[in-house]
Amino acid sequence: MPLFDRLEYTIEKYGLISVFLTVFLFFQPFKGFAGVRSTAFVLLLAAFAVKAAKRGVRIGFRDWTVIGMLLLAAASVLSAALSPYAFESFDAIRKNLFYQATVFFVILNEYRDLSGLRPVLFSMLAGFAALTLVILLTRDAHVLMNWLDYSNAVMRDPLLGGYSLFATFYVPLAFAYLYTSREGVVVKAAMAVFISLESALSVLNNHRAQVVAIGSAAILITLFARRYRTAAAIIIVALAAGAVLLNINPGSMDRYRTLLYAKTYVSNEHEALNNRLAIWKGASDMIRERPVVGWGYGWKKISTVAKERFLERWKEAPDTYEYFNTRGYGGANPHNLALQILFETGAAGLIAFVFFWSTVLLKAVSAYGRAGAGAAFLRCAVPGVLLSYAIINTTNGLWEEAMGNLMMAFAACCVVVYRQACASGPSEGASGQR
Repeated sequence: MPLFDRLEYTIEKYGLISVFLTVFLFFQPFKGFAGVRSTAFVLLLAAFAVKAAKRGVRIGFRDWTVIGMLLLAAASVLSAALSPYAFESFDAIRKNLFYQATVFFVILNEYRDLSGLRPVLFSMLAGFAALTLVILLTRDAHVLMNWLDYSNAVMRDPLLGGYSLFATFYVPLAFAYLYTSREGVVVKAAMAVFISLESALSVLNNHRAQVVAIGSAAILITLFARRYRTAAAIIIVALAAGAVLLNINPGSMDRYRTLLYAKTYVSNEHEALNNRLAIWKGASDMIRERPVVGWGYGWKKISTVAKERFLERWKEAPDTYEYFNTRGYGGANPHNLALQILFETGAAGLIAFVFFWSTVLLKAVSAYGRAGAGAAFLRCAVPGVLLSYAIINTTNGLWEEAMGNLMMAFAACCVVVYRQACASGPSEGASGQR
């Protein structure tokens, strides 16, 4: 047997594409293990290339979500090609969009239904569960119970920093899978325990937007799953927990009383750095200079663009000037997803991004009236995850790096499940109505 054929046979026999993909996704919430992630991705790409060369691909390029992905990639490449910072922009594509696109197309090519996607979904959920367990086992209780008091140290902690941001993706996804899957009692009980632990740690992290995103998504998913008593119980428990926390520490949420409160999120030393309106003004000024294609894919160069081209204009806007002047490469960002996409890829990129996720949402809408666990998963997961994503990205720009990989894997899973739902046909009730 020729070497190439033997390689393809080994890849298929041992399911190596699935192995490398699940390893890559498992380690997404960990700040460390970059070498493991990179190695898994390279092996995934190589295995997928060998299999595709031998057997071809079966992705379905007429699907509107796939078309949306291609449009988003085209807008990103165009923005990089026309950018004054073309090298940096293409490097950012290599480090981010290339990973996302690979994960997206591999999932579409390799999986056919919700049951087959179990390794993908479990690898994502298990990664965050493992991170939660490591935090509980290695971090002192007094640190976790006083998370806010250790905010500067926490931001540098390889485990605690960004934990609740990740929770805004993992917890809604876990809720949706818990309600709609046909897993056994033991698996569902374990999922419920970890959902509770992850939610509790996120509350202790006490970032208001994250808590609101997780809570809103959990209630919405529960309602779509028609678990009305459970939804009422979640609301009651949340109110009771909030009352207990405020009673223990009445000032625990003072720093987060309002989005524009001076001492929030960015810095505790310079009030001028914390005013998001000033940050958004700076980002908007830069966007107006290149509204169609932006400054090139990748957000980290925003401080470079500001210092080289805009600081002199902001002398009369001290808050904006201070923020962008004191932040180095990768230290400043627009703190809003729409503004960040406009800065990077312009209106072309934002339209493609909205189109892409609109097609995913429409798949969930069309799943109503269809039978099966796949359709139920779509109806619950898509609105819940996207609601959480929208809330958290009011003050963040999470469409690259780890969150970008996770969201793209989620979108691909939705396409696979939608195809399964369409193949299984409408439910008896829906069929009767027709």
